[in-house]
Amino acid sequence: MPIRLREENDVHILDIDGRVDINSSEIVEMVGWLVNSGKLKIIFNFENVDIVDYNGLSILAISYKNIVNHKGRLKLLNVPLSVVEMLKVVKLDSVFELYTDEETAINSFSESEALKLHLRRKFPRLDIHLNVRYKMVADTKSAKVFEGKVLNISGAGIYIYTPHTFPMGTLLDLQFNIPGSSAVLETTGRVSWLADKDLQSHAYPGMGVSFSHLTAEKERAIIDFIDKNVTHRADQADE
Repeated sequence: MPIRLREENDVHILDIDGRVDINSSEIVEMVGWLVNSGKLKIIFNFENVDIVDYNGLSILAISYKNIVNHKGRLKLLNVPLSVVEMLKVVKLDSVFELYTDEETAINSFSESEALKLHLRRKFPRLDIHLNVRYKMVADTKSAKVFEGKVLNISGAGIYIYTPHTFPMGTLLDLQFNIPGSSAVLETTGRVSWLADKDLQSHAYPGMGVSFSHLTAEKERAIIDFIDKNVTHRADQADE
């Protein structure tokens, strides 16, 4: 995959093209060279990235941990909306710093931690605790059913806090209730992330599950619930 490296005000920017997936080891190698050379202010520019899959998330996590272990900082720039949603599903949106403007991303390296936290809090997110039942999709009805807690929900998927995880890519049957509705929402989802103990100690063990084959009606019910609660919490914070 093509990666162009450039420098602006002592910040090193990786312009990434194409897909970020299992074949993107060049990113890890480039990051390794940078941090070993003492270059610790790094931005990944996703402006020309088409797709980041769950293997690509692992590439990002490995790179992030390497940078942090060397006392560096990583920012993500121009992240596609689909990837932003995936980061929310797997609860990595609170780990990575996302920017849509290059100058702002560069200047953020000189911001105080207090200001950075304030800016991050400007973007609402819906955390919630719901019971969920799930099992691996199988041809038989004898597949074992597990229970867990939904810690995060969006129109793209849910994050399940549970010791009973499945390998990434596994298709699951899901059942959970949306508060305010008596109906059980049934759908399928694919495991897109397994919690990283170092990055997500507050949500470990668990897994992010991206919805698949979610009907328009079910998607609308989830989005309406999220919008209502995010707005309600924002109103409470302003009081």
